[in-house]
Amino acid sequence: MTASLTDAPDVDEADGRGARDPRDRRGRRKVAGVKRLAWTVVAILAVVGAIAVSWFTPLMSVRSIDVSGADVLEPAQIISTAAIPMGKPLLQVDTAPAAARIAAIPRVKTVRVQRSYPSGIDITIVERVPVAFVARSGQWHLVDVDGVDFAQQKALPRLPRLTDDRSTDSSADRAALSVVAGLPADLRGRVIEVGADGPAGVTLTLAGGKKVIWGDDEDGPAKARTLGYLLTRDGTEYNVSAPQFPTYR
Repeated sequence: MTASLTDAPDVDEADGRGARDPRDRRGRRKVAGVKRLAWTVVAILAVVGAIAVSWFTPLMSVRSIDVSGADVLEPAQIISTAAIPMGKPLLQVDTAPAAARIAAIPRVKTVRVQRSYPSGIDITIVERVPVAFVARSGQWHLVDVDGVDFAQQKALPRLPRLTDDRSTDSSADRAALSVVAGLPADLRGRVIEVGADGPAGVTLTLAGGKKVIWGDDEDGPAKARTLGYLLTRDGTEYNVSAPQFPTYR
């Protein structure tokens, strides 16, 4: 009986490719890994170089400072107070101290100082808005809704007078200021005095001497609408502390 022997194939019958040496695959992986490492090092050096150029050279230095939100205040005053040198590399500008210096201006309520690449500084402020005034030491002091006394003037302001001129940080005064700030413009223009004997005891005095018992600083729009209806009636005192059940006399 004759047996036939066949040689082992040199080609993989499944995919028609010759067998690969495992050592060759390991070598290729090492080369690929070295290339990736080299590119990573190059990228890191490029970033470090860019930072160094930005930090130490005038290529990204302060060339402009823009101020937004200034109404009463002059932008030049804001820029001067910020004290950020022109030509200083942008990355060396510490914005926090600059913002703190601007925030020290009494009329400034909030401030934000930001770098604007490649060579600018943006300063955004919100000014305090006067809602009433108090009389102190022969001058009229403007106060905002938070009770902050931030400016003085000799001319009588066209604002309601806060009748308690001893302090503007009590809960009663804050309620009074909150009420005034929330009034519709046409009604606010008729108020000559505002006071409060407590957070729920706000009263308004209108031009002509009419008195309005307002109550607390809640339901402002409803109270204003109700007062608008009541003011069409003859009277000297109007109570809208409960706007659903108003009274007048």
